[in-house]
Amino acid sequence: MSRQTDIAILRRYSTFAWSASLLVAFFGAASLLLFVRPSLVGVQPGSGGIYQGNPMWLFFGAVLVILGMVFQVTAYRWPRRLLRVLRTERPNSMRLQVEVEESSDSTQYYALVFEDMLPSKRKGWRVGLWAPSDGTRDLASRDLSAMVYFDPQTGNPAVIEHGDGYLWAMKGAVTPLREQTLPGGL
Repeated sequence: MSRQTDIAILRRYSTFAWSASLLVAFFGAASLLLFVRPSLVGVQPGSGGIYQGNPMWLFFGAVLVILGMVFQVTAYRWPRRLLRVLRTERPNSMRLQVEVEESSDSTQYYALVFEDMLPSKRKGWRVGLWAPSDGTRDLASRDLSAMVYFDPQTGNPAVIEHGDGYLWAMKGAVTPLREQTLPGGL
């Protein structure tokens, strides 16, 4: 994969997440309309009493609108932040290993990044990956060199550049590794 392809995949995931959050907010607004005035949503006047004034629709609508707005902000800002970190920050040379966790309903990718130092002094992170490209699975179980761009606000890895492209950190899915869990037989 090329670096431009990885950036395009990130933008595609962002657009999909933004669209899904817009849909959630839309259903929340429809639920609020059911609470206030069901006829605006197409409910027949005789059936409107079931919906109008029912606090369940108010609660359900408010929760969906709030979740939709939160996801809107996240889906809009996080990819732009990753690209800004890539453009403005200086990378650090580190080691990279990719883990693949498969379950019956999903596959999750994690990057283990750790400093190129003596094993007793290493510092590392386990990074949940967002918008993985098709070639991410091929990186599993290999020890690679990588350039890691750190988010200046959190101090955590945000973008991992390896030989074939980029890996993007999922927001809030970065955990520091203790020395006992670092790769390399510590």
